Amino acid sequence: MVYFIIVLAGLGIYDILQMKAKKQKKEAVIYAIFMVLVGLFGIFYFTDPERTSFSKLLITLIGIKE
Repeated sequence: MVYFIIVLAGLGIYDILQMKAKKQKKEAVIYAIFMVLVGLFGIFYFTDPERTSFSKLLITLIGIKE
């Protein structure tokens, strides 16, 4: 999981620096938000790949039965 975080952070920093150079601040903020979400989903998966999927958890929370 450490490699996942290192790669995610490295790519994020590289891309955000390029966006700042092109003065794309709004895009950089949206990109950072998506990178955080991807990181959270990745950590969620890597902590226990055999657990109930995120989509199944959402369906359960909404109350839709199978």
